[in-house]
Amino acid sequence: MQFADLPLVASPISVVEENVIEEGILNFASEQKLSDIQLIRRSMNAVYKVVSPSGPKIMRVSRPTDTTLPAIEFADYLRQNNFEVPAPMSRAPFRHDEIEITLWEFIEPDPKRLVDWPAIGNFVRRLHDIDPNDIAKFYPLPKATSFPWWNFDHLLAEMGSTLDASDCEVLLKRWQALRPYFTTAQNIDLGSSVVRPVLCHGDIHPGNVIVDRNSGRPVLLDWDLLSVAPREWDHAALLTWATRWGGQASTYSDFAQGYGSDFSTNDLANALAELRLLSATLMRWRAGLSTPSARAEAENRMKWWRQDPTAPMWQAV
Repeated sequence: MQFADLPLVASPISVVEENVIEEGILNFASEQKLSDIQLIRRSMNAVYKVVSPSGPKIMRVSRPTDTTLPAIEFADYLRQNNFEVPAPMSRAPFRHDEIEITLWEFIEPDPKRLVDWPAIGNFVRRLHDIDPNDIAKFYPLPKATSFPWWNFDHLLAEMGSTLDASDCEVLLKRWQALRPYFTTAQNIDLGSSVVRPVLCHGDIHPGNVIVDRNSGRPVLLDWDLLSVAPREWDHAALLTWATRWGGQASTYSDFAQGYGSDFSTNDLANALAELRLLSATLMRWRAGLSTPSARAEAENRMKWWRQDPTAPMWQAV
């Protein structure tokens, strides 16, 4: 297969003029007879809860590289292969200017129930067993390392002058130490028997998992970073969830139990976990140049890199 140069959605919805988004939503809502439109979150996409004639739904507003139709097709593929993911309610995206809007099944979350992390681990193991070539026939699959927040040379060059000199040196040293592992993840080959690349969700952490109030089963959401990488990639976020983000200590071990392999002592997995932290710090620092609340969090994250014993747990955005 040929890796895609860009993912399905390569730029955040924030680059789109607000009036374009508003017009698109109004037109789509009129066509679908939607009401009670409530924003849930905005990142790469804007996600809303809406009420349709048949009940609550999720509306996603995206600025796709080409079209979001592959997202619908991929959800269909997963569901046909017994992966529990939200069902697409749209059979084709609604296009307005540069954005596309799709409608999805609303799964009522139960925030009081604990996530069954072994079940998520098993889900991800099954995902990793899918041949990426099969998905690449209809879905643009980039390398996971190709996303812009993994371009550390660019990020450090861009923000180096805004950092304290000693802080910049610390981050540069860590990047240089971790670069060989990044290169391993970057130079993947689908024919390799050494580091076999797999289909990765790309962002597995508690913020992207809900428990279905009706079934009691966990559901993995937010597939925006679907890509190809070594299997360690999908373990990286949870490896530091307890130590850096204040999460439950057993989350990763439970996930690993369900996955069938524990990467807590795996050099590549731990390097990728630290690279995620480096990216999270630099992206928060960039945001902090214009947003005071982001700057406060960025400063807290820098304390950890300085090995400051008073460094607090990081706060997810």
